[in-house]
Amino acid sequence: MTTHKLFYRGDFDNDKTEAPNGAIVNQAYLDFIAGGGWAKTKTIKVQEGVYTIVGYSLSNYTFIEGESGLIAFDAGGNMGMGNETLALIREISDKPIKAIIYSHHHYTGGARVYVEEGGAEKVEVYGHPDLDIYFQATTGLLGPMQYRRAGIQLGMYLPHEGPDAVFGPAEPLFDDPALNANGHVPVSYPVADGEEVIIDGIKTVFHHVVADTRDSLIVHFPDLDLILHNAAVIPNTFPLYTLRGDFYRTPTEMIAGIDKIRSINPTYMVGCHGNPLTSKEEVQDVATAHRDAYAFIYNQSVRAINQGMTPDEMANSIRLPEHLDQHPWLYPGYIDNEYSFRGQYRGIVGWYAEDTADLHPPTPEELGSVIVEGFGGADKTIAKAKEAFNEKKYNLTAKLLSYVIAVEPDHQAARQLKADALRAMAQTTRSGIQTRNFLMTHALHLEGRLDWTKPPTISFLPEPTTASVLATPPGTYLKFLEAQIDPEASKDLESVVQITFSDLGQSWALHVRRGVAEVTEIVPDAVDVTLSLPRLVWAQIVLNETSLEEAITSGEATVEGSVETVSAVFNSLA
Repeated sequence: MTTHKLFYRGDFDNDKTEAPNGAIVNQAYLDFIAGGGWAKTKTIKVQEGVYTIVGYSLSNYTFIEGESGLIAFDAGGNMGMGNETLALIREISDKPIKAIIYSHHHYTGGARVYVEEGGAEKVEVYGHPDLDIYFQATTGLLGPMQYRRAGIQLGMYLPHEGPDAVFGPAEPLFDDPALNANGHVPVSYPVADGEEVIIDGIKTVFHHVVADTRDSLIVHFPDLDLILHNAAVIPNTFPLYTLRGDFYRTPTEMIAGIDKIRSINPTYMVGCHGNPLTSKEEVQDVATAHRDAYAFIYNQSVRAINQGMTPDEMANSIRLPEHLDQHPWLYPGYIDNEYSFRGQYRGIVGWYAEDTADLHPPTPEELGSVIVEGFGGADKTIAKAKEAFNEKKYNLTAKLLSYVIAVEPDHQAARQLKADALRAMAQTTRSGIQTRNFLMTHALHLEGRLDWTKPPTISFLPEPTTASVLATPPGTYLKFLEAQIDPEASKDLESVVQITFSDLGQSWALHVRRGVAEVTEIVPDAVDVTLSLPRLVWAQIVLNETSLEEAITSGEATVEGSVETVSAVFNSLA
């Protein structure tokens, strides 16, 4: 069975090929990209009055003709994508955009283009009630980590040509920063689960669903026998865990969404990704295959955990049944199923895997030094790693060299050989969208050709702006301060600062108690100092467009009490 072959042990070394941009990739992955609706931009007529643009970017763009205009489903990642896809649909229809439906918060960045084209006419924006909250959370609390790791996942650090180039679904980037800007428009019509709405004469029924986000929708158009969705049905195995880091993706919740599709049983179905399906038989086959794959992963994970298996044992032994593994819509182009089993273990029962040595492990440096010393020094450890590399044990090679680098971070021979092992795996993995990008980016980082510790120049995720900060509930970015406290800088600090947004007349209390920050809406009677400023100025401070000191000096922010206390508190917030 194909999944027993291991790319990290050389089993796919003979399957390498060159992509059109020169990237060295797995042949099956190249075929997957070519056949999955991602290789070439095209507009597909799903049925009369329904058109889907595929292959232009990671996501699809679907338009439905209503009585007087178009209903747009998703809008891409930035303003440039909005412009380009609007131009493409204008080759077919000159009807104005009457409404936008967001499948989830990832593909909203071109919406402003759609809205602005209509001028003064109102464009209703439909979405999950929590969509804007998740949109802000993605780039708020964990924004710095997400910028980096989402950038790695999508190959945004990699060159565009040559053997190490990124290769996969296109994500268009533009020279003009204004086109790379995110044009998210907030939801104006939050939809309830099961709610029916008439949009430009078309009956539309909304269903809440959980997939890669918790603000996803299935949108049913009964009179068109059509479903548009962001359920866990895509042209490849759905990522039950993503390397960029995300909440635990519970398969049972995803399966419930897929079962909703199966119960509706449409003739036409268009997801956020991949080619449309245009028969009930296709829809049922693809949906059932997905739900069975995730049910298998979840239930076999539970079974394995109850049998006392560790995450490593699960990843190394559990395999999808062959009819699922070989299903054309379950190709592992995005994710290795090994990651899903590891993710299930940690999501279900946490990180402890019954080796009590892991309760208080040695540091990587200490463990590395003992292992390297045991081999007889760095040179002999590298020699052993080279031997493993020659035997095509690429994963063993990389891990041995991790110990050397833990002891001697700048050891060039160790860094280069580890990069060679990672590159060998990157060139042969079938999971080219995610695994290849992480392995190749790390290889180039080890070689000093890029720095993956810094955010990419351009990110798939929208960077916060003053407008996006102001679009959040007023206390949102104040609450984020709790995760920014520097315990060393605040170890002797105990203060309560009242923060008042002078234009709103609303106040919060920021308590700093020797290493812990707490933001509350209840302000105690006794505070040490009061900071008053307009919320716009606070947004500019959050985004480093100005500093608190500059705001105080200019008079935009005022302090009642000790300015030194305010400075000490905010200096403790890294």
